Amino acid sequence: MNRRKIITIKIRQKVLSFFEGQHRTLKFGEEDDLKNIREYTYGDNVKRINWIITAKEKKPYVVEREERKSQNIIVVLLMDQEMLYGKKIDKLIEVFSIIGFSALYQKDKLNTYIITDKVEEFVKHRNSFSLIDEVIEKVERLNLKDKKINLNELEKYLLRHKRSYLIFIGDFVYPVDLTKIAGKHKISIIKIREKSEENPEGYTGYRLKSFDEKRKIPYLVKPMVNTYRKNLKEIDENLRQFTVLKRIPVRTIYTHEDPFLKLRTMFS
Repeated sequence: MNRRKIITIKIRQKVLSFFEGQHRTLKFGEEDDLKNIREYTYGDNVKRINWIITAKEKKPYVVEREERKSQNIIVVLLMDQEMLYGKKIDKLIEVFSIIGFSALYQKDKLNTYIITDKVEEFVKHRNSFSLIDEVIEKVERLNLKDKKINLNELEKYLLRHKRSYLIFIGDFVYPVDLTKIAGKHKISIIKIREKSEENPEGYTGYRLKSFDEKRKIPYLVKPMVNTYRKNLKEIDENLRQFTVLKRIPVRTIYTHEDPFLKLRTMFS
């Protein structure tokens, strides 16, 4: 059994344990519809207290909401040659597994796109946990050498879907334009990063190896690293401004981190 298969098995057990223990886990989609506002009574969940109304009325009030309905979730895995760096693919698989199992346990509809410079795969929803394994196997079979992200073709497909909750997972070390997609769908963004790729100063003096092993890459020197770091910060800042304007949640998950807590706070 390979290492990535073991990862998915552990993730499934972890997600299941949260459901069986009746803990709150990842919650996707739109907010629940407002049902009722009433005075707090003993035994109510204090998390449901509306503090604005409580302050006005001088006594605690709680908000009740309708049960959430099944959501249409589309996960978009952005795969290019930069994902070959470090353990980013392993972490992407781990994050996708958490989201995928959580969605299926909650009876949400889970559709998955795998994107490089084209739409590589579309895995349609079905009520089976084998869907997660199928997506991971397709990711592992990809040849990512010289692949660059191209969202133009994907945009056409996504604009045909009914309004959905889109979750983009990738390293986002390149500029992306999600303007049209965000105009129709609700979006979340998860950035998978190696800590060292944000600040590769420790690698000055090293000679890099190209992905295709044909091109010669010069030795890294400090000015090159500074330029790279400046460009990446600019890309991150442009994405930040866009997501703030559109109220799109973003999380950066590094390869050394356990992503479960960050994902729970993101989808809560």
